[in-house]
Amino acid sequence: MKILLGLLLALCAFLSVHAVTESCDPPANCTCDLSNYNSSVTPPTPTINCSNGVMTIYISKCQLEASLFNISNLALLNNTDPDCASKEYSVDGEFQVAFHNPMSSAKCGNSLTVNATHAIYSNILHIYAEQHTIITRNNATANLTCIYPLTYPVSLNITLKPVSGSTDIAVPGVTGTLNVIMTVYTDDAFTQQVTADTSLTVEQTVYIRIVMPELDGNLFNIKVIRLYATPGATDSGTGMLFNLTSGSDGCPDPQYGVGLISVLNNGNGTEARFSMKVFKITNNDYVQLYADVTICNSTCIVNCNQKSGKSSTPDNVATLNVELIADSNPLSGATSCSSMSWTLVSLISLLIAKFM
Repeated sequence: MKILLGLLLALCAFLSVHAVTESCDPPANCTCDLSNYNSSVTPPTPTINCSNGVMTIYISKCQLEASLFNISNLALLNNTDPDCASKEYSVDGEFQVAFHNPMSSAKCGNSLTVNATHAIYSNILHIYAEQHTIITRNNATANLTCIYPLTYPVSLNITLKPVSGSTDIAVPGVTGTLNVIMTVYTDDAFTQQVTADTSLTVEQTVYIRIVMPELDGNLFNIKVIRLYATPGATDSGTGMLFNLTSGSDGCPDPQYGVGLISVLNNGNGTEARFSMKVFKITNNDYVQLYADVTICNSTCIVNCNQKSGKSSTPDNVATLNVELIADSNPLSGATSCSSMSWTLVSLISLLIAKFM
C-alpha cells in the first residue's frame, strides 16, 4: 500500500521540460553505471505529462536496474500495439524508460470515464521485480490518470496579422492542454487564408473556421455558442458590443445576424464553420470579431431553422477574437469610401440607432 501511495502521488507531478532528449538507439547507448545509484526496495518515481493528446510516462532506467527491477518487462495494460511499447532515452544525461500513450479509449488499454464536468483517461503501469533464485522485491503497479475538463476559462486577445489566433488552454489538475485556433478564409473550400494584406470589400463573403485539432473526435464536439463584434480596439467587456448570434446555440441574431451569418457546421465535430458577409461599423477602421467556444461530450448540433426551448449557457467558455484594419477603396460600392473585413453597409444605420 505504501508503494502504491508513493507512486500515485508522484504521478501527479509535472514532467519538467528538458533541454536535451536523445533516443537510445541501440539501447546499448544508454548503459548505466550502477555505482552512481543506491538500491531501493521500491521502484523509482515515475513522472507523467498530459498534453497534445498524449500521456507521456518517464521512469529512471538506471534506478530500476540498481533496485533490481526488470526494465525490459515494463508494460501498460495493453502493450501489443507497437505505439504502446516502451522506448529508452537519454534526457539531460539521465537514462529513462518512456511510454508515449495516445489519449484514445482504443489505445494501450486506456479506459475513459466521463462525468458532468471532466473526461478522465486511465491506465496502469506494471513494474516487475527481477527474477532470481532468491526474490527480494515485490512487483508494483502505478495508476496513470489524465484529467480534462469539458469547459475551459481562457481568453485570446491579439491583433491578427495574419488572421489566425491561437492559444493553449491550461487544464486544472494533472497537466493537459488543448489548442484552439480561429482562422478566416475567402473561399468556401477553406484554403485561401485571409492575411493582413488581403483586400476585402463590403458584402463579400468570408468563411470562419474554429478548430481544436487535438480533440478526440470520436467522443467530443466543439461548439461555438456565440459570435459578436466590437468597433475599433474596444474591449468586449467595456465598449459597444453587437451580437451576431443569439441564445447559446450559435444561431443568427434576429437583429443583426439574419442575412449576415450562416451556420455551416457547429456542434458535431472537432471544428465549427460559418460563412459571413463582410461588414463595417460606421466611423471605425477596426472591427474585432469574437467567438465563445465550449466542448460537449455528445453531439450538440442545433437546427437554427427550428424553434426550440431556451438552452443553457456553459459557465466557462474559451473566447477567441480577431482584428482587421480597413483599406481605402472608393470603388467598393460602399456608401463610405473605405472597405474592410467585417463590413456591411446595410448594418450602419442599425448600429447607429442602437446607441442613439
